[in-house]
Formats: sequence, C-alpha cells, structure tokens
Amino acid sequence: MGITITKVRKIGNSRGILFPKAILDEGGIVDTVKITVKNKVIMITPGDKKRKKAWSDFKRAKRERADFIANTFDAKEWEW
Repeated sequence: MGITITKVRKIGNSRGILFPKAILDEGGIVDTVKITVKNKVIMITPGDKKRKKAWSDFKRAKRERADFIANTFDAKEWEW
C-alpha cells in the first residue's frame, strides 16, 4: 500500500491512531492486535484468533475431571 501519514488523536487520557480499512485488510487484522515496542519501533501484528470451543472440548474436559473423582464405592466396595 505504501506510506500513510496520520495524526495521533487524544482519546480520554490516552492516544489513538485510526487505521484505514485497506491497511487493516492488508495486515490481516480483524479483532485483536499484538503490540511490540523495540528500539523505539512500534510493531502491530494480528492478535491470536480465539478458537471457538467445540462440543468435543467440553466432553474431553468432563472426561478428564471424571478420572480424578474418588468416591466410597471405588475406594471400598469395588473388586476385580
């Protein structure tokens, strides 16, 4: 896209920059960003995409928790 010059705006006690849609699209930025500062250079990269939880994630978590449940039947009455 080339070079774009924009103003830093006051937003409450902070400052902000509005990015044109074309820049966000080219950078692959949708919802979140990761901001890194090194040697006075600010780098803005797309943030991690949140993965939507699936039904299998819920079942796996339940199964893992169930493996650690101890009850009196398992401790005393169960025999092989």
